[in-house]
Amino acid sequence: MSTQKKSKTGFNELNGRKLTRRKFISKTGTVSFVTMAAPSFMGRSQAEAASREVLTGAHWGVMKAKVEGGRFVEAIPFAKDPLPTSLVEYTPDMVYSQSRIRHPMVRAGFLKEGPKSNSGKRGRDAFVQVSWDKALELVASELKRVRATSGPSAIYAGNPGWKSPGKLHSSSAALARLLNLNGGYTPAMGDYSTGAGQVIMSHVMGNMEVYSQQTAWPVVLKESDLIVMWGSDPMTTLKMGWVLPDHYGYAGLKKLKESGKKVISIDPFLSDSAQYLRADWIAPRPNTDTAILLAVAYTLEKEKLHDEKFLKDYTVGFDRFSEYLKGAEDGQEKTPEWAASISGLSAERIRELARQMSSSRTMIMGGWSIQRADHGEQPYWALVTVAAMLGQIGLPGGGFGFSYHYASGGAPSCNSAVPGGFSGGKSPDNMPEGIPVATNLRRLAPSRREHRL
Repeated sequence: MSTQKKSKTGFNELNGRKLTRRKFISKTGTVSFVTMAAPSFMGRSQAEAASREVLTGAHWGVMKAKVEGGRFVEAIPFAKDPLPTSLVEYTPDMVYSQSRIRHPMVRAGFLKEGPKSNSGKRGRDAFVQVSWDKALELVASELKRVRATSGPSAIYAGNPGWKSPGKLHSSSAALARLLNLNGGYTPAMGDYSTGAGQVIMSHVMGNMEVYSQQTAWPVVLKESDLIVMWGSDPMTTLKMGWVLPDHYGYAGLKKLKESGKKVISIDPFLSDSAQYLRADWIAPRPNTDTAILLAVAYTLEKEKLHDEKFLKDYTVGFDRFSEYLKGAEDGQEKTPEWAASISGLSAERIRELARQMSSSRTMIMGGWSIQRADHGEQPYWALVTVAAMLGQIGLPGGGFGFSYHYASGGAPSCNSAVPGGFSGGKSPDNMPEGIPVATNLRRLAPSRREHRL
């Protein structure tokens, strides 16, 4: 493999300039420090520290990390967390887990032959531990080589997944900053969680909705008569968040249970949420949500339970949708009987659901699960269409939300300034087109089948 001349600090030259830790940070602009940035418990400074408690956090909540002799020995739930999860106490085990990769590792074939190595051995070749200086040398060399031979479009900055939530520890921001300094890259678009929903909602609602402010729990508790949880299990999923969750959503669920309001759970599984809220459980076959929603829409129109004025004033295209429901396009009316044969529900239960939703101030809490499928855009589009037919979007306690099950969805929020953090910086002009995360395996590895043989 070709190598590069090392700087005195042990870092390599990158893009024709020597890159040191100090220079790299200086290039990133001012970085704000926040108290709850997740610190590293593995560093030398921690090992030399006296016993103490450090306020920190992770994807499952805020906590105090008890450190003794430089070792993270106990995670103590934050006193003001209304419902801390049991995941907190396992944090030290994760820090010191044997499954963690503690040192740079390189595929043996690549270490020996560089880019000329047999890529078909990926996944089968042994990995060899190398020093940090060697790892930096390899990465910098490959970034320079690939950019010189194939351009920035050949460098893909994938989604690192569930990174550290700290403002100073964002691996995705650090990766973007590095590759922006190197002249650009092919970025990832979207995410695995809501790959279909965020795309279709941007066209239907003008907002991706999946991460938007939900109608706040105090409003739901005061104004909603019926809660329909469609493919959503917040009692399970609210334990975690992309950043530090405050678990406010659990307080909303607790008050919802105490209120005695009617809750319907539409889910193939009897979820923890359905049991906790004593909900009416409707159990369809998986991935038949769109058929059920179309039959609900058919019933609303057939029985004149839809809000024609709302549809006329605030929507476009209902006339075409109405014709589709009646079978004008494919010769199939989207009746409850039709949906029953697909979903496994009874036609009468589907009609009853439509009537219940139209006779109440209804909040539909849709989950992300129903869009994680082929044609996953369709159930979201159909759900919003049903909400529009009910005419309750914009009314207190009515409409829909796609994030009540995630990261304290439904918590009141504001748009005030927040502390800054480490960012990806400014991208170069003419950046390559991104690749949707949900399709990156197919786009990046068209010859995977050959490698298996």
